[in-house]
Amino acid sequence: MKFKFAKSLLLGSIFALGSLGLTACGGDSSSNAGEESSSSGAEELILSSVSEESPLAAASNIDANALPDGNGGYYLSLKGNIATNSDEFETEGYDGDDRVYYKIDSLKFDVGDKNGNRVALPVRLKPGASLGKESIFLASVIDDIPLDQDAVCGDAFTLYVTIYMSGDEPDTEKFAYTARLQTNFTVPCKVIESSSSGPEVCTELEPVEITMSNTTGNDVPALNFSTGTAENPDVTLSIVDRVPYFQASAGVKITMEGSQETGVIPQAPICLEKFTKAYNGEANPMELEDMAWYLVETPAGTYPFMRGSFMAQEDTKGTLTITYLKKK
Repeated sequence: MKFKFAKSLLLGSIFALGSLGLTACGGDSSSNAGEESSSSGAEELILSSVSEESPLAAASNIDANALPDGNGGYYLSLKGNIATNSDEFETEGYDGDDRVYYKIDSLKFDVGDKNGNRVALPVRLKPGASLGKESIFLASVIDDIPLDQDAVCGDAFTLYVTIYMSGDEPDTEKFAYTARLQTNFTVPCKVIESSSSGPEVCTELEPVEITMSNTTGNDVPALNFSTGTAENPDVTLSIVDRVPYFQASAGVKITMEGSQETGVIPQAPICLEKFTKAYNGEANPMELEDMAWYLVETPAGTYPFMRGSFMAQEDTKGTLTITYLKKK
């Protein structure tokens, strides 16, 4: 698994409600960003039009900030609230007596440069994210976004959030309304770090392979990374619908790793300092993706591990092999 991060970005604006024009949602209900492409290709950014009227409430207040990823780049963190009016909204063609409430059908994120060209920005909603009828807190539905645009110092960009909404009454489903939030940000000049900061630190690690299982009563589906045993475990294996998860114990945190290649164990010397947390990847329990890397932070230290082979025996039982790295 490999994440790309951009050069330094600074973002301090608050979203403002955009202008409005009439359209229908149609088939554009994707929860992900549109086509990804490099700004060097100068692809024109074409945004969906928005409605002359909108059920988006003035209480919507969203902050977007570029924060350091700990790896020399930045990621975009979106927080705040998108609110819709709970009062009846006049709907052309709807002649029912009941109040019509407006739900948010989907969200779309776009980034454009000062020349109106699209800038690639990978966006995804969290698995199982629910888009509420009257209010959405972005931190609960969207992962932090790695900024992958290698922009020139001082370049200006605009982030657009397009919100597709429709009435919750059956007769209003075909009358979809859209609204847009937007904000501007710039890329500051990157400060070049001094090369005289001293020798690079390396806490050398070595790989250990271990198999965990919960198929029989004698199996041990738990692991203490420091001792390599199941006593006082840091994580416990659980299997849901034939998918393996790690449940972290109290005082333990599991995060997806943000720099290592999926399925590849680094060549020696393996340095702990080379492993980085993915800012959109903390969870408990953590779903373990095939051959992906993770970091487990325990009171005894931090342990990178890679999920290896997994064999499901039943929906809730199976055998999992992992390779974890510990200090030599």
